[in-house]
Amino acid sequence: MSNEERLTTLTQKLQIPPNFLRIEHITDTAAISELERWKRDAASVLQDILHIIKTKQSLPVDTQSDVLFRTLPFASNHILDRDGIIQVSYGDEPWMSPDSRYAADAIISSPVLSHSLNLITQILEYKLKPIFKLSPHPNLHAETGRKVTNRPGGPLAVHDYYEEQKWKEYPGVEKIVLWCISGLQENVYETMWHLLIPPVMTLLDDFEARNKLHGVIIVRQMLSNVPKVLLRRTGVDGLLRQSLKTSLSHLQSPETPRLLKLAIETSVSLTLLTTSPSPGGKPSPDRFNELSSLLGEGIITGIWLYAEDKPDAVNATFEALPFLLKELGIGSIRFMKVVVLSTSSQNRILTAQVKPLIPQLTHTLIPRPLVEPDTTMQLSAIKVLYTLLDVCEPRIEPWKETILNAIGRCWVGLMDQERGAPNTGPFFSDAPVVPALNQSTVPRNESQSTEVKKGLQMLCMKMAEICPSVTQVLCLVLCRFRLFTSQRPTQNEFQKLLQADKELFEDLLPRHGRVAT
Repeated sequence: MSNEERLTTLTQKLQIPPNFLRIEHITDTAAISELERWKRDAASVLQDILHIIKTKQSLPVDTQSDVLFRTLPFASNHILDRDGIIQVSYGDEPWMSPDSRYAADAIISSPVLSHSLNLITQILEYKLKPIFKLSPHPNLHAETGRKVTNRPGGPLAVHDYYEEQKWKEYPGVEKIVLWCISGLQENVYETMWHLLIPPVMTLLDDFEARNKLHGVIIVRQMLSNVPKVLLRRTGVDGLLRQSLKTSLSHLQSPETPRLLKLAIETSVSLTLLTTSPSPGGKPSPDRFNELSSLLGEGIITGIWLYAEDKPDAVNATFEALPFLLKELGIGSIRFMKVVVLSTSSQNRILTAQVKPLIPQLTHTLIPRPLVEPDTTMQLSAIKVLYTLLDVCEPRIEPWKETILNAIGRCWVGLMDQERGAPNTGPFFSDAPVVPALNQSTVPRNESQSTEVKKGLQMLCMKMAEICPSVTQVLCLVLCRFRLFTSQRPTQNEFQKLLQADKELFEDLLPRHGRVAT
């Protein structure tokens, strides 16, 4: 038997049992033992494949395709967000072991299996297409990759689409799609489009959050070099936009925080790719409308309204907001004051103004009685506030007391924690009342607390640049907080505050760039 024939035989042993995808629901000990035995055998098979690959200078493209198709599901890969933080760590799937992961990574990195157009085409055409064509996406023409306007089968087509999902019998198939996308150059998308888009949209539009997350990751990779003209001409830009928007409604799964953050970031990237800025550098009407819809309908009313008891989901939106706000620019002002229309019993339209952005962020900073603050969420809120101060500087003045009120209370809470004093919580508020977002009760991390203090100092410094009266305003809100009075403090009260709590407040407004250490 030749090495090529032996490789083909070995790869056939690596077909992953679909039961691995539901292993957490399996209670039969015999079935679990069988899966564990298969996992051990798979590691041995991968080692044999690696040994053969190391002896080869080249392989036929169909043999390369066989090896990669069966090996890629065992590969490890870290998917990072825009801040370089790991969002998805491929390599911890239940069918993998450290030995199989090591062998698979070594096989894939072999020069014999490097990205080539012929190899990618072979995998897409003869490996992936037969799997995904068994459950064609109802909104795509399978042979062209274009959006279809008149969906065959009508509304029931979606039901049929979810009923027969043959591709789910191939655990790890998303890694194969991602590998193919990662190896494509901009000039080849046109010829590969009909092979690429069906598996991408199938993953992105699946009802399971886990598969949606994989789809978002693949779309994000694709947007790095796909021609925007191709997206528009085929109508896929609209399909992607709607699918990413739908991803924001998944609030109940373990993947929710990662899915929300990556979906928001990818939505912004899609908008930037498919729309143009105005000549002055500001967003064009199309870009502005899409970004505004993402923030207003997608995040504020689509997530925050329903995530009062889901702090991880809210924090995910906070982490994604700086990127969105920077691109929206001064247009973010409209979300400091949103007009909500409602109808009275006499069918008259009533208008109410809701100020969602700043109060939602400042509320996160304010300590609550008997609840340990979530410093991770506080850090995220500080970053969003800093971005908001930067892009909306001309309209910050009316909000200075609301912002400084939250900064001061958060600072006092941190200092009280260091002193071992109880968390007394807020005693007054001039800020608009918003529904509370439950902060999780988590142990306070000293390193994170220091980062929060640094962030508060940076916010104060930024506020001082925007509002020269910030020191007096901060003294006002702190004095009202510490002296428990709603009256404007006198000069004597200012002095009393500074003398009694000099150590407490003297570092909040750093001088000469001094920040907490």
